[in-house]
Amino acid sequence: MDKQVVAQRSASSLPIPRWEFIALCAALMALNSLAIDIMLPALQQIGASLGVENENHRQYVITAYILGFGTGQLFFGPVSDRFGRRAPLVDGLTIYVAMVAAAVAPTFAILLACRVVQGIGAAATRVIAVSIVRDTFEGRRMAEVMSLIFMVFMAIPVVAPGIGQFIMLFATWHWIFVTMAVGA
Repeated sequence: MDKQVVAQRSASSLPIPRWEFIALCAALMALNSLAIDIMLPALQQIGASLGVENENHRQYVITAYILGFGTGQLFFGPVSDRFGRRAPLVDGLTIYVAMVAAAVAPTFAILLACRVVQGIGAAATRVIAVSIVRDTFEGRRMAEVMSLIFMVFMAIPVVAPGIGQFIMLFATWHWIFVTMAVGA
């Protein structure tokens, strides 16, 4: 069967409208950027609150997340290929949301552990969103959909620090984690 026909048929058989599909995949991928960039305005307050004396060590909050994110992709990719997309995606989102526990972390080490686990959960959203697009579209249609998704994904690093700063104006750094959980 012609690849173009397959791509058109799969796109027209989406259980939701195409724009909703794109918005959902973009939101899933945006969780990763949000989790990194929303933290930036809070690093100083996190360090002060948890007794981190070395200013450079505050950046471990980002590094820990990226470590978990990179590792999680190696896990969730093969798992979603073998067992389907839905269950691993739900598991990843559950892990991501459960990391609201970072908001009550009593020590910096526990916060870093929470961030590693949050990164692992976020890896599911990134890997599986791309896989779903690849499962649904081919060729030019896939490129168009991925371009639209990446437009949203690339806008988040611009907006997220502002969201983090807005939260910091009215609340403590703990609320950034609550905001991420609600966003997920």
